Amino acid sequence: IENPRQLSAYHYPSQYGPRSPTFSRAGLVKLGGRDMLFISGTASIVGHQTLHGGDVAAQTRECLHNIAAIVAEANRLAPDADFRLDQLAYKVYVRHPSDLAAVRDAMAQVIDAPVAAIFLQADVCRADLLVEIEASGGHAIQVGASV
Repeated sequence: IENPRQLSAYHYPSQYGPRSPTFSRAGLVKLGGRDMLFISGTASIVGHQTLHGGDVAAQTRECLHNIAAIVAEANRLAPDADFRLDQLAYKVYVRHPSDLAAVRDAMAQVIDAPVAAIFLQADVCRADLLVEIEASGGHAIQVGASV
């Protein structure tokens, strides 16, 4: 599944390296009769450019807007599915531990419901990015079980 807000990674310009990255934004599979959605690490990128440099809250909101675009595309491709931001499980990579509260607050502003999320301190794909979020849906999750 591609994100209509982002340039396909396969078509990134050469400024990001001699070869385009080879990853998929998301995948949709049917397992045991259920539609399952797996969203790769998603960052504050529109087109191919990083947005909101230095602002972790704005980057988090942009990540979630990108995830919402992928969810909409998944629902279009799988009409029987009803994926929603508040029913996904999240893995959130935060570059600086001191940004954790701002990331949690930004997620709460966008999603406006308890979610299952794991937060990890880690580097992300570009030096100017402060947060990256993976998500999955269609499986049994314990909503509100934040770690």
